[in-house]
Amino acid sequence: MDAARKLYISTERGLVRGELNGSLGAVQPLGLERYGRAWSVVVDHRNPNRLYVGTTRGGVLRSDDAGTTWQKKSEGLYFQEVSCVVQHPTTGDLYAGTRPASIFKSSDYGESWTNLDGLHALDSSEHWTFPHPPFFPHVKAIGLAPGNPKLILGAIEEGWLVRSTDGGATWDNLTEGPEFDSHTVYAMPDNEKVVVSTSGKGAYRSEDGGNHFVPANDGLSSRYMAQLAFHPSAPRLLFTAGAEVPPPLWRRPEGCRSQFYRSENQGRSWRVLKGGLPNDIRAAPRVVAGDSQVPGWVMVGMQNGEVWLSRDFGESFDCVATGLPAVFGITSVAP
Repeated sequence: MDAARKLYISTERGLVRGELNGSLGAVQPLGLERYGRAWSVVVDHRNPNRLYVGTTRGGVLRSDDAGTTWQKKSEGLYFQEVSCVVQHPTTGDLYAGTRPASIFKSSDYGESWTNLDGLHALDSSEHWTFPHPPFFPHVKAIGLAPGNPKLILGAIEEGWLVRSTDGGATWDNLTEGPEFDSHTVYAMPDNEKVVVSTSGKGAYRSEDGGNHFVPANDGLSSRYMAQLAFHPSAPRLLFTAGAEVPPPLWRRPEGCRSQFYRSENQGRSWRVLKGGLPNDIRAAPRVVAGDSQVPGWVMVGMQNGEVWLSRDFGESFDCVATGLPAVFGITSVAP
């Protein structure tokens, strides 16, 4: 039987919400369509009715009533194109990544934001770029370590990875081994020295906190990668998904030839997941997410508006939603 869960789904046209009952059924738009793409949604670590959403045209918005009403929370956030929002699970501090590439921090639930401008002191930042006009790079993902609030990791699209070990005062650009077109970066929940990144050309792994990375593509054939998903109770299990080709080629007749993957050794090797999935996955995966309360859940949101759910650590998947705008984020909470 399904765990009773509510899904918040970030899409190309705002945020939607639905309750899972076998399939997701009808979803309810939450009134953010005018703010463009919703990249990510965060449920507050202490208050499940408080939500934070990063948008492409409206900065960060907060709801204190589970999405019924919204307020812009962008004081000090002087770049309004927000590409990711995360919250530290212990301190509650919020971090927002933007285009142009900057990281902002809020310690008051989004009421005000401070630019961690030590990031701009990196000489290597002059090489950061993006392949399409206006060529501004962005912070595509931020990784935090639950046991170490001072550690902040960031993935720059495009500009390798960045790391701060002092809460954002100073930064390093991690260029030894990771891909220039970086998509995500994570410190492993049982050992922050093990850092795994996904990118436009596969996965990369470090065992020295990010100083040096090596390719981690054993078993990966479709390498334009989405996020990792993992659960603290099973810290060696990682899940991801990838397309065979990058976005300009997603419209080719054969599609993306995407695959879903599982690693049982924190990214050293991967195996393709097949249970319940089409033999030919033509759409690109845009988000892979877990559920902090339901260890076996793995959710994959697709460019074509499908959401796939595994309830058994990736052994089998069901398509629980279709017909949505392109999906960029999924968060699951108790109703």
